[in-house]
Amino acid sequence: MAVGRLTHLASTVTLASGSSASATIPNSGTVAVGDLLLAACAIPSGSRTMSISGGAGAWTSLGSAMQSGHTSQIWWRIAASGDLGATITVTPSTGAICQVLLLGSVAGVALTTPVTAAFTTSVSATTKTTPALTAPSGSCEISAVWDSRGASTPQTAVWAAPTGETRQGQAFTIPQAGSSSGAWGDSDVTVSGAIGGRVWTADQTALGSSWALAVAPAVTDQTISAGVISSTATLYGPTAAPGAVALAPARIASTTVLYSPSLDPGAVNVSPGRIESQAVAYEAELLPGPAVLTPGLIGSTGILPAPELTPGPVVLAPQLVLPTAVVRQPTVGSASAVMPERIESGAVLYVPAASVGAVALAPEGIASAAVVYKPVASGSGQQIELNHVTAGAPRTRWSANNPRGWGEAGAPRSQWAAGAPHT
Repeated sequence: MAVGRLTHLASTVTLASGSSASATIPNSGTVAVGDLLLAACAIPSGSRTMSISGGAGAWTSLGSAMQSGHTSQIWWRIAASGDLGATITVTPSTGAICQVLLLGSVAGVALTTPVTAAFTTSVSATTKTTPALTAPSGSCEISAVWDSRGASTPQTAVWAAPTGETRQGQAFTIPQAGSSSGAWGDSDVTVSGAIGGRVWTADQTALGSSWALAVAPAVTDQTISAGVISSTATLYGPTAAPGAVALAPARIASTTVLYSPSLDPGAVNVSPGRIESQAVAYEAELLPGPAVLTPGLIGSTGILPAPELTPGPVVLAPQLVLPTAVVRQPTVGSASAVMPERIESGAVLYVPAASVGAVALAPEGIASAAVVYKPVASGSGQQIELNHVTAGAPRTRWSANNPRGWGEAGAPRSQWAAGAPHT
């Protein structure tokens, strides 16, 4: 959504006998929740402060431009439902004094930091030049100018906007001892980079101040924090750079497809409490850094691909690999490990070739009829440590890089005698 133009909502001027100035935010559709609200005020005094009240919440001040005989100030807030139709009041710190109050709004703004501002004060002159500042891309440039005088005449009656800006509102106190005037407007097109330097011209000479505001456009924020990802749901994570993305649903249901995004740099973690049968979980490519995939349970017929990593280790450590589960570990450029606590009967576990580093397969137990494949790998030592093997066909004990008989060197031998295998 593109940032909108400045909308002049209301203006109020008071007599020198007044103690505050008030204006009402319309509730007619002119202002919507999420719009930027601006309140601006000037008084013919350089020693008094001003405070603002009214609306659904606190106002943020952009500062004060002060000099002897003149002060101007601007506040902002993001409109909430309680602001529509609310009366806004600005009150000087002490005594009665005349005021000029302008109230406006801008749609389509960034909600967190919608506006930056800079101000200058000037000597007595008919022209007021807005200060220079830097605007985010696609911003609306707003100018505000003010003047004050001690005598009742002459009194400013009109402000002329510079080329490239449109005056959206102006107001003048009646001629009296201690009077003020003000005007504001906005750029005819969106701006970015260096702004300011706009010359506004009054029809009378007076001291005063000028402001430049850069109002930033709305930005899109994405947050994905599902408690449950239901069956057949498809969830795509956005591309983020830089920073970390974490997908941690409490549960991934059967047939769910979960894609984790690509991040560079930063870490990606997919850590569901449970991966159900037939669920497919893809972990993103990481460069560089480690990836850890540690589900509490891999159910029957689950397919769990581990990601490509360059460099860094891959650790796949389920507590249990159930029957008919298939676990494939990818080729990695560093050490990898598959460390289930138990391999159930009927499970098939593949450990592929690794170009660098050690591959270790160290289950605490291998159940009957389990099949364990261990291919040739280049690099350093390959090792399968079997703490327990139940009844079934005899198997070969591996040590270092080559199969050997138990405690013997030379040609490969089976460590098992004929008949039932031994632990």
